[in-house]
Amino acid sequence: MDGFQAMVNIRTLQQTGGKNGKSFLIILPKEWISRQKLKKGDPIVVAEREDGCLIIDPRLPKTKETRSTSIAMESNLRWSITSKYLLGFDEILVESQEPITSTQRQELKKIIKRFVALEVTDENENQIIVQCLVDPTTLPVKKAMKRMHIIASRMLKEALKAYFLGDNENAEAVINQDEEVDRLFFLIVRELRSAIQYSKMSEEMGITPVEALDLRLATQYIERIADLAVDIASRTSEKVEQSLVDQIQPVADMVREMLSKSVTNLFRFDSEKVAWVINAERSLIDDITRLRNETLTKIKGDAPSHLYVIDSLLRIGEASKDIADLALPQD
Repeated sequence: MDGFQAMVNIRTLQQTGGKNGKSFLIILPKEWISRQKLKKGDPIVVAEREDGCLIIDPRLPKTKETRSTSIAMESNLRWSITSKYLLGFDEILVESQEPITSTQRQELKKIIKRFVALEVTDENENQIIVQCLVDPTTLPVKKAMKRMHIIASRMLKEALKAYFLGDNENAEAVINQDEEVDRLFFLIVRELRSAIQYSKMSEEMGITPVEALDLRLATQYIERIADLAVDIASRTSEKVEQSLVDQIQPVADMVREMLSKSVTNLFRFDSEKVAWVINAERSLIDDITRLRNETLTKIKGDAPSHLYVIDSLLRIGEASKDIADLALPQD
């Protein structure tokens, strides 16, 4: 409680020039000024939020500066790079007390391939500089999310096709596409964190902090859907009995339509789409129950794999409905 109280300061609004003065002022806490290393004449930016609150942010003039950090080559490199990237650092200095080996350099380059615009820009015997060369305003979050959705939806379609035909080659191709979804996922999370942390970035992106939270959840759902498509592809073995294909395909088509309407609705609210997705989920539950019963009683072949695929479609439909729930009417 003491830490919370220390952050709350009540200040009295003052008016300059007497009762007829046109300007108002408040006194900022001295402790805050000291912590932010501010002095007389330093610029700070005052931004108004949608709820009427004012944000006084001393960092805004610095948001275009390069944010740098350093990590040890000997540490958990994959985790360290991931965490620094998601925290929004523009430059990561990878250091080692011993000369960096060729194997370590290759491992680092393999790791950074997981991230959009992360590149090695300089290196010597004991150091490697990795920089993020993307500006959030040049690859907007919503555009990246739309691309992420397109890839995930295509993965689902192709995974089911490979599963039905017993096509292991195309199943492997679906699995390989998951890397691109992950790259977009990390980029979007990085940008949304910046939007929440820096109000100037939020303004430039056209995303409020509340919207950023909702989009973060939606991105997580889309990433999960891509993972489920990978799971379906990984179950590919023998060609599936046509009678079962004929029953699963309409359900799969409905699930992909649920996903499409839900993601589209994030960017342009349509109450009819929301209602359609809600009703579709109810129908999906009934269809999945019927498919399970049919698979257990009438269908020959690998019943556990068939049931896994059917249940995966249900989980994708549920995730799509969760995305639809995040959308709100735009005033």
